[in-house]
Amino acid sequence: MNDQRTWPLLLSLLVLTAVVMVVSLGIGSHWISPFSPASELDSRILWELRLPRVLIAFAVGGLLALAGAWFQVLLGNPLAEPYVLGVASSAAVGAVAGMMLFPETIWAMSLGAFAGAWIGIASVLMFAHLGTTRLLLAGVVLAAFWSAILMLLLALMPERGVALAYAWMMGDLSRSDIALPYLLLVWGGALLAGLVLARSLDKLLLGEKHAAALGVDVRKLRFGLLLLASAVTAIAVTAAGTIGFVGLIVPHLMRLLLGSLHRAVLLASAFGGGILLILADTAARTVITPAELPVGVLTAMIGVPVFLWLLLRAR
Repeated sequence: MNDQRTWPLLLSLLVLTAVVMVVSLGIGSHWISPFSPASELDSRILWELRLPRVLIAFAVGGLLALAGAWFQVLLGNPLAEPYVLGVASSAAVGAVAGMMLFPETIWAMSLGAFAGAWIGIASVLMFAHLGTTRLLLAGVVLAAFWSAILMLLLALMPERGVALAYAWMMGDLSRSDIALPYLLLVWGGALLAGLVLARSLDKLLLGEKHAAALGVDVRKLRFGLLLLASAVTAIAVTAAGTIGFVGLIVPHLMRLLLGSLHRAVLLASAFGGGILLILADTAARTVITPAELPVGVLTAMIGVPVFLWLLLRAR
């Protein structure tokens, strides 16, 4: 982090985060100044509806970007993302199962998603000792299995619940059953854990043999990183449903801007992911107001062209 570009870019991200949050607070069905709401109703809309949603988007986007950065170094693949090992698919199975079993329970979907994500994590951990390539293949096969179970559950589900299930599966930031303070605490804890592991991750980029020669317990690091990245993904999916491409393009972009040292990349990803998801959610709730677009659709529409541009630039 001694590069002359690093600190200015990180400070720029901090400033941009503040600006994006303020602008997103004001934008909605009508403009409300965050500094001087015109009425008590505007004040309640601002602080009770918009602010929590902006902070949820920031935390979830940051968590997905951090998980993406970890999966990319864990699997040695810049195309890896938080959902590559099937955690999102198993979480969706859990969410739909929770809705079917306990349709009158408010927390059923979130509790089911969290349980399903951890079942998916446990399934992947069974293959963690087989090496990167086989782990990735196991994740792809498990994702296909969970997707098949999901289609079966949706086919058996009562019609009135299908729309709600699809809305959650495309991303939903309008509410979160994980209390906002806990979600922000998880974001801070995940970033801190990433910074603690940053030097070991830098050594792992040199290859497993070189990392081991430099004193890294590679097997222990890989297992811990897989568990940490999967747990963070599970929390993000539970809070907001499945939102793709944030964990794919943000770490990739930050590596192009800052280099490969993980202390800078992880710091930038934690804020960059939050910025991207706030912008996507702001567009999702204003483009066709008073209706809303699924935020996952917006992240895909943003993510696909940006990622293709990154690939062309890298070549």
